[in-house]
Amino acid sequence: MRTFRHAKLMASTLRAAFAEHGTPITSSESLEIVARQFGFRNWNTLAARIAAAERQGTPARLPEGWFAAGTAPENYRIGVEPEPGGTAPRILSIDCLFQADDPDAARIEKGFATLMQAVDARPFIVRRLRFSARLATRDVTGHATIWMRVDDDRPTPILFDNLITRESGGAVTGTSDWTTRHIVLQIPDDAESLHYGILLTGMGTLRAQDIRLEEAGADDPITATRQHYQDQRRRRRVIEGGPRNLDFSVLT
Repeated sequence: MRTFRHAKLMASTLRAAFAEHGTPITSSESLEIVARQFGFRNWNTLAARIAAAERQGTPARLPEGWFAAGTAPENYRIGVEPEPGGTAPRILSIDCLFQADDPDAARIEKGFATLMQAVDARPFIVRRLRFSARLATRDVTGHATIWMRVDDDRPTPILFDNLITRESGGAVTGTSDWTTRHIVLQIPDDAESLHYGILLTGMGTLRAQDIRLEEAGADDPITATRQHYQDQRRRRRVIEGGPRNLDFSVLT
């Protein structure tokens, strides 16, 4: 069964069929027709989807100790970028495989991917930790950022920061040159595990380097407290204005 990956072959067959019936068309015209048959706006959009599918078949290499996660990590190429000369510092990247004009853009836009680590938090209890990285972005439609979370032994998140709500020094959007972002957390005494990584929501490309997890100085301000995180979770759960829609008649 032929799929959109066979578009060029299908366009060639279509062009030959038109010629047999005395209606010659150009190669570009046949490609545009096939693209529309598959529901794409034009051939360039379909060509980008074909290229994305080929990149999916050759995933990037993950660095040891790191793993990919998210709502749909298969929509992203995640791992270490190839080193051009072998001497430059290695760069981690999360690259959405699809373009903004893809027919599935609305669905992909809601997803995210992360490259992360999870470690034992107990050696860091009552210490102030600073997680930082240098980030660069290209055409990011959502957020490109770092994040850090602490779980207890249940396991339940008890402390979290991803910079997205920060007014200054927060998550990066659009296209930007290298810039440093950091998170500082005070690890509580009931901490069991520590999670951290880089995160991309929506489309575009996030590149990261110079990732560090180190003890923060006494003058480094804490970026998120346990009470602040709990208040945020509580606000997300509470329905303002009282009970409503108990018969499920209104859908989002």
